[in-house]
Amino acid sequence: MADDQFPPWPTHQPVAVGFAEARQSAGGWTFDIDAMVAMPGTTDEAAMIREADRRMAAAEIVTTFNGRQFDALVLRLAAQRLQLWDLPALADHAASNRFGGEHADLADLYASYGRKVSLSSICDQIGIPVKTDVHGSQVGALWATGEHERIRLYVMEDAVATLCLYLAWIAGRSGDETLVTRPLAALAQHIEATPELSHLQPFVDCQLTTWARPRAMVADITAALRRVTNRLKRQEEERAFATS
Repeated sequence: MADDQFPPWPTHQPVAVGFAEARQSAGGWTFDIDAMVAMPGTTDEAAMIREADRRMAAAEIVTTFNGRQFDALVLRLAAQRLQLWDLPALADHAASNRFGGEHADLADLYASYGRKVSLSSICDQIGIPVKTDVHGSQVGALWATGEHERIRLYVMEDAVATLCLYLAWIAGRSGDETLVTRPLAALAQHIEATPELSHLQPFVDCQLTTWARPRAMVADITAALRRVTNRLKRQEEERAFATS
């Protein structure tokens, strides 16, 4: 805007969406990191918004940074502009209660529902890289000059930063550092093993991950020893029972 104020959210048009999914199973952690870029008003934009709805519907927990009061609202309005009415997950998250648990908005959680601050200001304190090449305020100019790939990489990086910050939040809230050390170590390994994610190397080298990886290894070894000890104890008890 002429006065350098942030434009009202209804004036924004979505051109990119980034996703960073983390899932835990008995076999460990798996990740799906991707981003989509689309021209406003096209079938590609409709496909991008539908993909956002699909992923939100499939997720056990949806987390964003100020997404409940900005990103979800922009996407919902864009969907209505495109006459897309069958997006229940997007509708739910755009209408989610600020104090409810259906949407984990880290901008609210870290501020305890007080005055919000930027994603960068929090990540910088914890040692999480964010906006290493592009800032949100640059997206419009980059779009105008056709630098769509830089935008795609930017939103992907923001999504990964949000994931890392969520893991830090959960670990601090639960008082259990393994809730951040183990998934961060697995995320670093995933990035290292995936050539198309090489631009996310800062998340491998950052302060938080460098701290987390050896501690995750210790936690894994401790857990393995505990399992072996419990198995041996159970076998000994079964033998004692059989000979009694």
